Amino acid sequence: MRTARRVKRFAAFCLSAFTSLGASAQSSPPSPSSAVTLAPVAVSGSLPGPALWKISKGNHVMWVLGLTSPLPSHAQWESSKIEQLIASSQEVLKPPGMEIGANLGFWGQLALMPSMIGLKKLPDGQTLKQVLPPDLYKRWLVQQNKYLPHSWGVDRLRPTFAGEKLYAAALSQSGLTDNSGVVNAVYSAANHDKVTLTTTAYTLVLDDPRGAAKQFKQTTMNDQQCLSAILDTIDQNFAQTTERANAWATGDLQTLGKILSTKQQDECLTAISSTGFAKSIGMTDLPSRVEQAWVKAARAALDKDTQSVALLPMRHLLVDDGYLKTLEKDGYTVQSPVPAGE
Repeated sequence: MRTARRVKRFAAFCLSAFTSLGASAQSSPPSPSSAVTLAPVAVSGSLPGPALWKISKGNHVMWVLGLTSPLPSHAQWESSKIEQLIASSQEVLKPPGMEIGANLGFWGQLALMPSMIGLKKLPDGQTLKQVLPPDLYKRWLVQQNKYLPHSWGVDRLRPTFAGEKLYAAALSQSGLTDNSGVVNAVYSAANHDKVTLTTTAYTLVLDDPRGAAKQFKQTTMNDQQCLSAILDTIDQNFAQTTERANAWATGDLQTLGKILSTKQQDECLTAISSTGFAKSIGMTDLPSRVEQAWVKAARAALDKDTQSVALLPMRHLLVDDGYLKTLEKDGYTVQSPVPAGE
């Protein structure tokens, strides 16, 4: 979507927490919170690097790099082989996702701005203490005091957005990062070699963004489970960071499979997609729509490009009903895993 014609601010407000944080939520019982201690990440240039999946149709090939998060901020990984593949490719597919926008010109964007104010806040001036069950609020306070002790106004945010703010602070203070470093390295390589970067996101265009923003402000969401899932992620998921980083950077899919074997629940995405607001703007069946958009882009790339590279969250590669299974059912050949460059 061209930024001059689309309003992406609405997507940033409504979806940033739903699409990234919930996907990391673990369904196992929460463990007591403790400080995260990370051992050095044993990654060097002599190691094989992340495993790649190979999809082929005739003599056309797509290499798929799985993404995992969080990772240590200063982790190093062997990127030369994926860079070589990008250099000889015609296209790089971005990870799946969702965008919301509206067909508006400059003045329309200006007129929309006032309706965006207060979008993240709880309705009617409520606070987290008022809307959360006592046990969940107690868990929230422990993590807030640890990672957001001086954050003014966070107690007036909707649980999902409060969790988003907490998660970002916890990552930063624990020496962790999301997968953006890996993604940016891939994008930089593509830009360096003038390889086309293709967005694969599902796009939902709003006919009345101002009305949607107004409706969202008055919407009550059952997003307590979203906040609980974020707290679980901070409690549990961070402790596995070094093991996950080493397994990912060395292509150790057996270890990755064990780490990611716990069923993951997207409580945050469910919180928004189950509301009347979501139904009124057509924001339903989102996981399926996001998958269809990525698969459609992958088919197009495989049809026209001799070679391409794609990015996918690792969870979509290691489950039995992942994105690549859809392509396999359509007659594409899928090999997993394949060391980079072979």
